[in-house]
Amino acid sequence: MKTNPTALTCALLVSACSLCTVMTAETTTTTSSTTDRRPVSTVAVDSKLSHGDRAFFEKAAKAGHKEISVSQGALDRLNNPQVKQFAQMMVSDHGSANAELMTLATAKGVTIDLKDTKDLKLEEKWSKKTKGVDEDYMEEMVSDHKDAVDLFEKAAKSDDPDIAAFARKTLPTLQAHLSQAKDLKKLVK
Repeated sequence: MKTNPTALTCALLVSACSLCTVMTAETTTTTSSTTDRRPVSTVAVDSKLSHGDRAFFEKAAKAGHKEISVSQGALDRLNNPQVKQFAQMMVSDHGSANAELMTLATAKGVTIDLKDTKDLKLEEKWSKKTKGVDEDYMEEMVSDHKDAVDLFEKAAKSDDPDIAAFARKTLPTLQAHLSQAKDLKKLVK
């Protein structure tokens, strides 16, 4: 059997290009330097995603995770039953929203690492508080939810239709949390 050298060369080039494309896709990550041992928080693979959208994923995930950590830490220290119920709602609602956010981020090629010792310290800090826990907790919730509402309002205008839809869907819940937090803050003063 006689082989055509031109056809063989073309076939090898196509194979090499395919291999390079696969290898590039598999190794397109953001890494930290060898002297920086902190975990890389975000790896973005989807080059069509804007910097703002990638930042939204990270900020929203960390904000939701913080709400859960603070609420879990404060839960046993809270005195007012309404504030306690609000804290339980924060754990549930933000847990669900974060799970949906992480699924969307993964679908968009963004990986978010939430293994941050800062959140563990926050939970520990709140679990050791003894004075003014209800007041301090509600103050924190108002502040955090103002930031979250702002973040989601911007994301609702994203050019990415999936991100915009998620933000628009989640925004009313965050606005309700903010309103409720403001009311409870007045109640516990």
